[in-house]
Amino acid sequence: MPLKSVRFITWLVAILLAIPVLIGLIGTLLPAFHYFPPLGEYHVTFAAWISLLHSSEFYSSLRLTLATGIISPIIALWMALSILAWGYQRPFFQKIENLLAPILAIPHAAIAIGLLFLLSPSGWLMRLFSPWLTGFDRPPNWITVQDPYGLSLIFAIIMKEMPYLLFIMLASLHAIDARKTLEVCQTLGYKRLTIWRKVLIPQLYPIIRMPIFIVIAFSLTVVDLALVIGPNTPSTLAVTLFRWFNDPSLSKRFIASAGSIALVLVIAFVIFGWEMAHCFFTRLTKAERSNGKRSGPTDYFLRLGVVLGLITLSSAFVSLVILPIWSLTRRWRFPDALPASWTLDNVQHAYPLLLELSSNTLIIAIVATVIACLMSALMLETKRLSKTTKNHPFDWLIYVPILLPQIGFLFGLHILLIQINLNGTLVAIIGLHLMYVLPYVYLSLKGPYLAYQEDYLVQANRLNNRPWRNYFFIKLAMLKPAILTAFAIGFSVSIAQYLPTLIAGDGRYSTLTTEAVAQAASGDRKQVGSMALLQAFFPVFIFWLAHALPPRWTKWRLSIYLRIKKCYKQIPKQSLK
Repeated sequence: MPLKSVRFITWLVAILLAIPVLIGLIGTLLPAFHYFPPLGEYHVTFAAWISLLHSSEFYSSLRLTLATGIISPIIALWMALSILAWGYQRPFFQKIENLLAPILAIPHAAIAIGLLFLLSPSGWLMRLFSPWLTGFDRPPNWITVQDPYGLSLIFAIIMKEMPYLLFIMLASLHAIDARKTLEVCQTLGYKRLTIWRKVLIPQLYPIIRMPIFIVIAFSLTVVDLALVIGPNTPSTLAVTLFRWFNDPSLSKRFIASAGSIALVLVIAFVIFGWEMAHCFFTRLTKAERSNGKRSGPTDYFLRLGVVLGLITLSSAFVSLVILPIWSLTRRWRFPDALPASWTLDNVQHAYPLLLELSSNTLIIAIVATVIACLMSALMLETKRLSKTTKNHPFDWLIYVPILLPQIGFLFGLHILLIQINLNGTLVAIIGLHLMYVLPYVYLSLKGPYLAYQEDYLVQANRLNNRPWRNYFFIKLAMLKPAILTAFAIGFSVSIAQYLPTLIAGDGRYSTLTTEAVAQAASGDRKQVGSMALLQAFFPVFIFWLAHALPPRWTKWRLSIYLRIKKCYKQIPKQSLK
């Protein structure tokens, strides 16, 4: 990209990234200290903090949040490492890798709804074993979802985040040359799991540290998953704050803002504690990792993680299979394993609503992702031209929105949208989506873009000095697999956004995600299944296109070019004149 004033563009984009972050934090921080001019409060006090610290609901929600937000990343990381250590370089592991893309593409709400259909007392899992094993002719009065201990929420977070961590690990293995390390260590007599435990995992962890922090922040602040499958009494802290922010009494906004700042501090405290625990665990196991033993009893811990990880992946896949079944069901009485009759009436009756929701969803996702791809290319080109490999403004600003809790950060931006009269507009929704789509697109495109051999472009400019044309038709054409993959990832992230759509849309624009979460508690599984099915279909379809188009694109382009050329030759020359 033939850019000029690289330094100016770099800091301009960095400022544009920093402005919404600062406004969101300020818009949450000031009301936390009772300073909120729109409500006539101009004095700084600690009244909101005192009310928060005297609230029993805050402590019960905080305990639940810490339990679910710490246990789920630990188990997800354990399972991902176990599956990777067990299956890497084995032929059948390719099948597991193929399952990761559709699971990663599915929005959180669709996974949660599928899991709700699977684990509820009248769900598919209970139907498969009833009445021949359980003896139940009616759904039992069990609390299998939305349990007060948050076990179903922990399982849902693990089901969504474990494939993500496994995907990140697979993409990072080239940095540690895992294949050669395995070959050398196996010739010395070390077992496969022992090699991973003693050699490869300690090398891999520093590379995946930031994705782990993202998973921790998500687990502590998730709202849509907690609303669908999490406990209600008490709810997690993020859901409690969400309810306080939406309370008809505007005075609740002060205590909600204080709770949001407290949640930011909780995230920082948990991440700091995580790193301290990692340092302590590394020192504790240093002697065991260097004792020279070719195997050890702790290898069985990884084997257990493999079993539980495969069960989790299978549950995720089954949860997705249930969505189309419910959307096409006419009658499905308990304890039948399959519906007694099928119909398309469910989809036909909901067709006008589904069409409106789908159009809103696609417009927002496509526009936000295209802008994110263009901005990522601009940022990466300035990074390449500036020859900066570390301490670049983009590399630390880009993580801030996905590490901060959405619940407080977005409500701070909500005040700005109201002030500038953009609240409830499509532009505001796309802007908030862009904040969360851009980091994932940038990080997905960063490696392939910076690794591109610029010699191709240099030679092209020598032969035909058209820098912009060569940039689009040569460099971007050669990077199209990476660009399409980044687009698919950004598209799926946009589809999954719940709070940004709800807050910026102000109820005027609904998407498949917001409507599916709102309808999840209605009991109408047929309509919810139809929404969740469409919500899952679009990202999977885009991922399929991103995989199918690159190897066929050049062939199609040449075929079209030759046909046009052939038709041009067949036109009489006189008619051309």
